[in-house]
Amino acid sequence: MPCRIYHLNIENRILLPEFYLSFKLHSYSLVLIISVFCVRLFAEDYRIYLLGIPIVNVSMESSVNSLSIHTETLGLIHSIWPVDNHYFTQYDSISFGIRHYTKSIHQGSYKGELNCTFEPNGSQLNYNSQMVATVDSVQNIFTLLARVSYQSVEDLDTKWFPMNHEGVPHRARFLWAGTDTLDINNADMICDHYRLDIEKAKGESVQVTPWDYFTDHIASSEAIRQIWVEQNGKRRIIKATVSIYGVTITAKLRE
Repeated sequence: MPCRIYHLNIENRILLPEFYLSFKLHSYSLVLIISVFCVRLFAEDYRIYLLGIPIVNVSMESSVNSLSIHTETLGLIHSIWPVDNHYFTQYDSISFGIRHYTKSIHQGSYKGELNCTFEPNGSQLNYNSQMVATVDSVQNIFTLLARVSYQSVEDLDTKWFPMNHEGVPHRARFLWAGTDTLDINNADMICDHYRLDIEKAKGESVQVTPWDYFTDHIASSEAIRQIWVEQNGKRRIIKATVSIYGVTITAKLRE
């Protein structure tokens, strides 16, 4: 299946200096959390809002078993502390288990790369030559987004999935909160509404680098993650929110 390439072009707005100074690292964290959180297989364009202000560009390439995401800040944030991060995950198309995961991080003057491969013989994840035991169906945040785009409420609701997040064992589940009708660009869309729970689990772990705003916060026990998925058609993610540090970031589909 050929890859589809999509680009999310967000209107450039100028943030007030005092707003930037007030929110600083938390702002970056929230922006990148929702930027990656909302894009998915067969996605189109989204607008990401922080207190009503769009401040990030996202582009994504996807195929039946892989997801590649590029996030880049813009506006005043980009001029003061630019972020240019790339994430790639290849996964099993049946179990959604990780097969290969990489990220390339460029945040301000900080740079680094992570390479992770699933080793089937020993059932381990190899993070930059550091081994951690896992299971064949182990997920990460990107495979979870692919899963919610393909599977039904019956397949997802309340089920715990094994997850490894940056070398640390976790588990994740989708909780179906009902059906909502969302108004997107004056069009009503019927959506399945989920909350995504992520929590640490027992097991061995390794400490990996580089760190980045997205992976440092998306699995936080303080974060409330919600997703609205189109019931029919392409099963696109129509809306996503992440609430953390007392601030809610919202992403909505643009058509």
